[in-house]
Amino acid sequence: MGNASLLYIFNIAISWGLLVLIWLVQTIIYPALNRIPSKDFVNYHRWYMTRITAIVLPLMIFEVTATIGWLILEPDSHYSIYAAFLLVIVWLSTFMLQVPIHRHLQSGKDAVRIRRLVNTNWIRTIAWTGKSLIVTISAVNRI
Repeated sequence: MGNASLLYIFNIAISWGLLVLIWLVQTIIYPALNRIPSKDFVNYHRWYMTRITAIVLPLMIFEVTATIGWLILEPDSHYSIYAAFLLVIVWLSTFMLQVPIHRHLQSGKDAVRIRRLVNTNWIRTIAWTGKSLIVTISAVNRI
């Protein structure tokens, strides 16, 4: 198995790992923030952010690495360009929308911000879904 095949397998694994995670966040974890009692919210949110960051941030960095590797291997591939574009959308959404909302939630429970977190997180959910499908279709055709 060549380096390109390993890169495709790595890219699929990372993409689908993040895809499963974002769907759990979108459909279970973020909506459940409304169920945390206000008196426990700050401690819970701190606990959650520490643990989710330890899981998601390395995966996101691996994903960037895999995507850059793919762009280097196939700079003219429409698949790699679309996947990179969707990855940029994910990162912009994360650091321009979700992270600032989480910073506000560090101060306490806020139903309006939680609703905004759930609503804006659809951007990442849709982008990661599309990227995972693109990565898979492209890789399956090459492995």
